[in-house]
Amino acid sequence: MEAGILCRRRVTGPCHHSHQQIISGLPNVGRRFHIEMEEAVSDVFALLEKLRGRRVIDLSQTLEEHMPHFPTHSKFFHNLWSSYDRGGRSLHYLLVMHEHNGTHVDAPIHFLKNAKPDAHVTIDRVPLTQLMGRGVRVDCRGTQAGEFVSKRQIEEWERRYGSIQAGDIVLFDFGWAEKWGLRPNDQPYLENWPGVGMDAAEYLLSKSAAALGVDTLSPDPPEALRTRPIHPVVLEKQMLIVENLCNLGELPDFFLFLAFPLKIREGSGSPIRAVALV
Repeated sequence: MEAGILCRRRVTGPCHHSHQQIISGLPNVGRRFHIEMEEAVSDVFALLEKLRGRRVIDLSQTLEEHMPHFPTHSKFFHNLWSSYDRGGRSLHYLLVMHEHNGTHVDAPIHFLKNAKPDAHVTIDRVPLTQLMGRGVRVDCRGTQAGEFVSKRQIEEWERRYGSIQAGDIVLFDFGWAEKWGLRPNDQPYLENWPGVGMDAAEYLLSKSAAALGVDTLSPDPPEALRTRPIHPVVLEKQMLIVENLCNLGELPDFFLFLAFPLKIREGSGSPIRAVALV
């Protein structure tokens, strides 16, 4: 295997020659294995070249003290633990934070008080591939505060730009991230944000989307949270919810979305570093 990695197709000379001798002396199964490994390594390099040629757009808010947070969630603290000017050999901080601070993902267990036990999936059990896939940006910047995106609006978007497919990660761009600000300038972000209607959420479920994301505090505006939120409907069906995204206006209609949660045992969610490759 090492010889196969070191002596890729571009390499010539003694190493290449000895590698050929090794392969020729192997039984057919061994030769096939080495060839498959060489092809796999070649595929990895080809993939890396393609990815490095893409523009990376950071979709994550910066974690910092005084940033907006949901009223029932704890604040974010970044406390100095050791520093050079105080006699320490290194610089490091203690983080005190909520699972749902900043840009984060909700695990299914987050909002499922009355659901069946097998739907109570914690963040450490969520497949990592569920936040890796084709991203879809739906432009909803005309949606007013407290209003909902409807199924009809999504269908109109699909007629213009293309169909949402199974496994897609659908991001709703309300332009709300522009209101993000540190205390005491956080109130505009926390007041009567727009969201995703129940018929729209059920439509995404019918399309088998992997996740939905918003650049607001929640896909449920305050009124929906008090009456009939989409959170339990979506999460019970194992579709993830990503909140507090940013820079969605820089995205094309379709792109590669990548995000990874922390592996928190029994966690109800986790901060993520969400990015798009375009």
